[in-house]
Amino acid sequence: MIEYFNFLTEIYIINFVKYFGYFFICVVFLFSLCKYAPLLGLVDIPNNRSFHLIPTPVGGGIAIVLIIILSNIQFFRSCPEFFAGSALISILGLIDDRKPLPVLPRIIGQCLVVGAIVVFLPVVAPIKGVPAFLVKIILFVAGVWFINVYNFMDGIDGLAGGYANAASVGFLFCISNLIKVEPWNLSVYNQIIYVTLAFLIFNWSPAKIFMGDTGSTFLGFTFFSLGARALIYGNYIIYSFIIIMSFFWIDATITITRRFLNKARIFSGHKEHAFHKAAALFGHWRVSAFIILVTLLWLNPMARYAVKNIDLALPVTVLAVLPVFFCIILFNPGSPVESSNFIITYLKNKVLKINNIT
Repeated sequence: MIEYFNFLTEIYIINFVKYFGYFFICVVFLFSLCKYAPLLGLVDIPNNRSFHLIPTPVGGGIAIVLIIILSNIQFFRSCPEFFAGSALISILGLIDDRKPLPVLPRIIGQCLVVGAIVVFLPVVAPIKGVPAFLVKIILFVAGVWFINVYNFMDGIDGLAGGYANAASVGFLFCISNLIKVEPWNLSVYNQIIYVTLAFLIFNWSPAKIFMGDTGSTFLGFTFFSLGARALIYGNYIIYSFIIIMSFFWIDATITITRRFLNKARIFSGHKEHAFHKAAALFGHWRVSAFIILVTLLWLNPMARYAVKNIDLALPVTVLAVLPVFFCIILFNPGSPVESSNFIITYLKNKVLKINNIT
């Protein structure tokens, strides 16, 4: 843990000076977007599925996308499919932020960008007993799914940006002196940390601007792409991805699976994720802060341990993810909002009692 706390000090204090330019440019960009978003048609009007009560600027992800893509343009030749894919997925997200796109063009776009990443992987890390073509099929399905996972989970103030920040710290910690990756891989992780810090100033509850599909689909695609490219050097990154991203993929997978089985529309808006129900009880900032802190202080160190001790990687992964799984299950994800288990009912009564006393 001492090693990890030293790493956190380096990331959030020492390196902040080095990467301050990214932070500052993002702050200026987001300040401008907050002011001019209505003129661009980028405003989220509340409806019965919204957690906000007033019209709020959307499309804050534009700042994240532009800063990261333009800052790494020198690496275009190393992986043109990532940069071209980032542009396409972000443009589709921006169009959707202005006026909702039908599901089909969004899925087609996601399949194209993920397909390019998977097809052009120079090497697929060997997974014992699994043919290379099957690994690529699994990667393709996982990539399209994870883009949607990240988009689904961008539902309360501070969550998508804060999670991107904490996860990037975790991946850098796992890679450090353990996994060889391409230079642009490290560069993107570092930049995500400092631009999302800037974004949280505007997106922390109560949010002044939302990330929108522009940012959430870009981040989902980016995390998948960086993980897939790391597979060139070995499959260790798989364990870190499963652990670090566990809050998002577990909540989204359980919720969407249950909605599918209940014949609900998977891609329509709803409030049935575990984080939705937790936020309704405890407020946006408490839920986002809890998830960010658990990722920083539990999941990230466990992911490093799994990668560092590859013989123990599977049991460590299970041990790391189980508390997250049980925490999510407590809130009965995928069930109608009015459907409560005894734990939610107990928590509601406790919150009501505290509010009445105060």
